[in-house]
Amino acid sequence: MPIANDFFLTFYKLDAANNPWVMRDGLYHYLRFEKGIDSPDTYLSAGVDIEEIHSEIAMKLASVEKEDGGIDRILLARPYNQLIFLFATTLNEIANGPVSQSHIDLAKSLGPDDVVVTFNWDTLMDRALMEAADWSVDDGYGIPPYSVFRDGWSSPAMGASPNTLIKLHGSINWLTAHPIYEGEELVLTHALPAESLFVYEHATRPYPTHDGRYMGGYVPLTYGYYPPNLTDVPSRSAPEGYLIVKTQPRMPWMPKGEAGKEGLPSMPLLIPPVKDKSYQFFGTLFDTLWQQASAALQDCDEVLVIGYSFPRTDHKSFDVFKAAFSRRTSLPGVTIVDPYPARPRDVFRLELGIPDSHLRVLAEPFLGQKTIRSLP
Repeated sequence: MPIANDFFLTFYKLDAANNPWVMRDGLYHYLRFEKGIDSPDTYLSAGVDIEEIHSEIAMKLASVEKEDGGIDRILLARPYNQLIFLFATTLNEIANGPVSQSHIDLAKSLGPDDVVVTFNWDTLMDRALMEAADWSVDDGYGIPPYSVFRDGWSSPAMGASPNTLIKLHGSINWLTAHPIYEGEELVLTHALPAESLFVYEHATRPYPTHDGRYMGGYVPLTYGYYPPNLTDVPSRSAPEGYLIVKTQPRMPWMPKGEAGKEGLPSMPLLIPPVKDKSYQFFGTLFDTLWQQASAALQDCDEVLVIGYSFPRTDHKSFDVFKAAFSRRTSLPGVTIVDPYPARPRDVFRLELGIPDSHLRVLAEPFLGQKTIRSLP
């Protein structure tokens, strides 16, 4: 998954980079007028760190969010949200192909009570679990969705997925409504609780979306730039004395969408890779997920860490390990699979108190069945 300096290098290799429906005007405006960059595409394609530019915009947006009606708030919110869409569409394009065999191998190796915890936003593990195990998006994420999209929105069917996939930063197939400012407060345009989760599974025909801009040809759990609108969902009313007005400017170079437009426009529900992450904006959703991850780390017999290096700036993820391990009454076995294992090995040995007798390191990338045969 491309992050940091690799993100834009990857994006510009995709067809999405030349699609006029993939919006970047707000980002270009910011780069030109806030940073004095004449050629945004040249600047971004040179290897700019998406985490740094997104964090920079987020910090400036936070500094002006109390400005009721301020134009700066609008000018900064636009690139901030466009970067979320760019992030999601890049991961969707990469995942739009066969299911990853390594992920299938991992899914097949899981026992009925095993829990998968991930900080990633992609749906590679989700698709592998669907193919290799009797797993469903309806009840497999540890939290019940408000609605699931399968060529239309419907209530989830609560079954018994054998494993739970806990996605601590959200997912590209998780959706919510667009945010909007009401005075100083940033709120969602739907009138449901903020933690309400909408999950996209698949579409085999056009769906209503922003300006009808449906794009087909995507495998399950991936979609074109615009996800389906939220239909049959209560929308937020205008405050007293105000009127909500919707306009859709049409530029001459912008192709006209042919699908429907009904419903509330949606956007990916994910926590972007910024320094100050706004988990609380989605109510209790992420508190619940992080509590479930902590409980799994506290109760499990074995911990398998694949490719997670414990970034020094990601204090929240380290804290969940530290808190969970401090409540344990026994030591778990820990296996690290990572071509560069020094950092996670030091964290478990020196900061989480795992002795060498309970620690195993495979200094290699995860290679599916080849790696699984080497596991305890």
